[in-house]
Amino acid sequence: MSAKFLRVAMTVGALLLGAGALAGCNDSTTASAPIGTESVTTTSLKQSASTGSSSSAAPSSSESSEEAEAGASKASESAPETKPNGSTKVPRNFPGNVPAPSGVKLTDKQKAYLADLDRQNVEFKGDTDNNVALTMGTYVCQSREQKTDNTMVNAFVRAAIGPMTESDAEASSKATKVIRAADRNLC
Repeated sequence: MSAKFLRVAMTVGALLLGAGALAGCNDSTTASAPIGTESVTTTSLKQSASTGSSSSAAPSSSESSEEAEAGASKASESAPETKPNGSTKVPRNFPGNVPAPSGVKLTDKQKAYLADLDRQNVEFKGDTDNNVALTMGTYVCQSREQKTDNTMVNAFVRAAIGPMTESDAEASSKATKVIRAADRNLC
């Protein structure tokens, strides 16, 4: 009887400990930062200067709301407009519109692949040196050599292109065009 009671007591204790841990995780006071465009007001306590004592008195609600409105109006002011300095020069190694990194020679197949993508209006945002486009084409060719399932190839290319597109349909369309261009020109 005593062993049975001990098992029940241990089980109940474990359940209570688990429930307490879960209840502690649900404390919403730790995630009270404002999200979005909701207005946030704060109040501050001012020290009473007239009494000379160290005790503080809370301001009236009208003073608090006036302070909050003044602070909110300061926060909504935009930063002053600035003009670019005309004497600033772009560094030589700045990765701007560079067709390919210096010293890298494209093969005729790679050039044909990139030209095909260009004709189909497929471009990769931020891919100024065509590295992403060439990587996708190379992946398609390697997948063909390994006889990888077409669904897997399409899913990988679509996932790689997806963050650079506006919609699912656009990502799917671009992935199909990339795969088709790689099959025709690179593989």
